[in-house]
Amino acid sequence: MVRQSKQGERRAKCPHRPRPPALKTGPKKDKLDKGFKHHVNVVEDVQLAQKIFIPKKIG
Repeated sequence: MVRQSKQGERRAKCPHRPRPPALKTGPKKDKLDKGFKHHVNVVEDVQLAQKIFIPKKIG
């Protein structure tokens, strides 16, 4: 049996080593009671509020 060269040994190894999973980074979910952020309606009249569309602020 012939001894394998160091360079050949390096080439034979898989470059993707198994690693433990990294800690999650990013925004955490808000712990909300109702599942959404409650806000007071701008228009108090219910029938008028259903007809009006108020877009979100962009930017």
